[in-house]
Order: sequence, then C-alpha cells, then structure tokens
Amino acid sequence: MRIPPPHRLPIISAFGLMALCGTSAQAQDTAEYTFEFIAEWSQQTHPTSFPNNAHFSNVIGANHTTDVQIWEPGGIATPGVERMAETGSNSVLINEIQAHINNDFAEQVVSLGSIGSSPGTRTGDFTMHKDFPMMSLVSMIAPSPDWFVGIHDIDMRPDGVWVQEIVFDVYAYDSGTDSGINYGSPNADVTPHVPITNISDIFPFTGTPRIGTFRFTLISDAGCSLADLAEPYGDLNFFDVSAYLNAFSSQDIAADINNDGEFNFFDVSAFLTVFSAGCP
Repeated sequence: MRIPPPHRLPIISAFGLMALCGTSAQAQDTAEYTFEFIAEWSQQTHPTSFPNNAHFSNVIGANHTTDVQIWEPGGIATPGVERMAETGSNSVLINEIQAHINNDFAEQVVSLGSIGSSPGTRTGDFTMHKDFPMMSLVSMIAPSPDWFVGIHDIDMRPDGVWVQEIVFDVYAYDSGTDSGINYGSPNADVTPHVPITNISDIFPFTGTPRIGTFRFTLISDAGCSLADLAEPYGDLNFFDVSAYLNAFSSQDIAADINNDGEFNFFDVSAFLTVFSAGCP
C-alpha cells in the first residue's frame, strides 16, 4: 500500500463526524478471515540439498488468549509441536489445543490444509471471536528432521479493531527435538530437548530467502459496518468517531475506507456515509 505524507483531517469533515454520534445499531463480536499460505520453497530458491517430494503438512493451530502459548522461539517444544515437526502428524497437538479449549484459553482448532508439493498455495477460511484474539499456526517442512514454519501469538484485534490484512514472511524453525542436519537425516532424538530456534541462517538454509508467506485477509468483521470501529459494538457513537480520528491521524489502514492507499477527504467522506447509514 502506498503511504502518503501525514494528512490533517479536514476541519469541516471533523465537525461533520462529531455531529453523527447518535446513531445506534447492532453488531457481532466475530471476524471471518481468509488465510493464504504461499510456499516459495523450491529448487530455485533453496538449491542446497533440496529434497524430492518437498511439501508441507496441514497448517494447524488455534486462536487463543494471552494466557497460553502454542509455541514460541526460545521455548521448549510441546509433545504436540514435536510430533508435528518430526512427522507432520497433528493428533497430539490437537489434543493439547483441546485442553486449552476446555480451560477457556482457546476457542478452536484452526486447521487450514496442507501443500502437497512445494512451491504451491493453500487457502482456507475461519471465524474467530474477540475473546480469543491471538493466532498461532504451524506446518512441518517435509521431509526434514524436525523443521517447521509458523507464526505465534499474533494479535488479530489490536486496540479492539480487527486487523484488515496482514502478511508474514515465514522462515524455517528447528523444534529442538532431533539433531538431524539435512532434509533426509535419520532420526536422532535430542534429550533433553533444546529451545526452538530460527535456522534461516544455518545449513541448508544459509543465504536463502524466506520459505513463503502467511496472509490473513478480513472477509467480515465484528462491526456491523466499516464505521463500527470501537467497543461497545452495537452502537455507532462518539467512540467510533474517536477511533476513526485516531486511525486517520496515524494513517492506520482502518481509516482508508475507500481502500485506495491514500488518507484524505475521500476517506472521511466515505466514513461519514457509512456512519450515517447505520447498520443493516
């Protein structure tokens, strides 16, 4: 997106915004996203010892609270993460996530499919609730001793506003459970396990680019309209106007209502229109 120099909110429009604070409407607390994993890992991008049958296991994880972590760099892999990274099996990890669900620390298992041949692409949709705004996902780099890609503890609802779109470059991690140094290395368990480590600068990944990208794109959000930007959802009021003013001033993507990469009068006008229309 092209980001222009900072803009001041037009004065007339600002007064117009403040005059619209009485509209009321109903809203939901969930957001629906499309997930896209673009795997770029190939003989051309990662020529050193590139394996036959290069693929990725099912992308799996959970949306959860800040009370738990599915995995993190520097942490010790759980049995579920170990099994995923070494074999591509998700059964143990699913059981771990289910325990978090039972304790109200996670909402659901998020399962988004595999990539049978890399390079390749996998897409999937999911819905998440505001009470479980953190996202963690993993997928085995296969074949490999215990390597995987993933993201962890991503806040999909910072400051009470659902993220419109976010893209992550993903790199190789070693789960710290097997000492193999090449894609086809024989099984060699590490006891005790060592911390999960980013190995993007270690053989066979030295000097190579990212493995691919994870992209999340909002399909529908918790607000009843693009103007419903702040809690309490269900009322288009001063809090939504204030949130828009702050977003516009900081050139946050939420303020780019007409989605043209600019922050100007046309966005303010579009906000006024959707705010005045209320909720469906």
